[in-house]
Amino acid sequence: MNGRDKGGRERIIQATVTLLLEMGLLAVQTRAVTERAGVGTGLLNHHFRWPELRAKAWEAIFEEVVADLWRTGEDPQGALNRFITESFDNSARPYWTLWIQAEALSATDKAMAATLARTRTALRHRFTALLEAGNAVGCWLLPRPAATAIRLEALRDGLVGMLLNGDAEIDAAQASYHLRHAITLERGDTPTLAAP
Repeated sequence: MNGRDKGGRERIIQATVTLLLEMGLLAVQTRAVTERAGVGTGLLNHHFRWPELRAKAWEAIFEEVVADLWRTGEDPQGALNRFITESFDNSARPYWTLWIQAEALSATDKAMAATLARTRTALRHRFTALLEAGNAVGCWLLPRPAATAIRLEALRDGLVGMLLNGDAEIDAAQASYHLRHAITLERGDTPTLAAP
């Protein structure tokens, strides 16, 4: 592959990433990608099949999400607090939309199914490592951090679904409260947070 081909390939991937964040997984089509990347359809088809490109761009987005879950040099308590706060922030909506769309698409798209499975595992391992690190430095004492990670992930995902679907009985502050409350219970502490 010559340098020009590699540059075209990277432009295609980056254009797809940008469009996915702007439009969502289901709305983006190859024409929008070629226009944004400034390449012809032939070059896109030379490098990628559409399902693989879409999955590759989606995975690139979520590789950054995995890395950002626990930033280098960040203490476990600070990372957990940020995780809770950012989980329900409006800036997270495009990511949640992409995640939900990927789950739906993965039923019929093998490339997306494989990418989603890898990413889910990476996120869970990263979250478990964060909880284990908190145990190690005495922030909390969780008997089974991996199990706690799954329960907290399930609650967060459910709360996000309620928010995205416009549930009138919950807002971002209440969702954060419920997740913080669950963490308090996981730690075996007495809940002290007042409901919003």
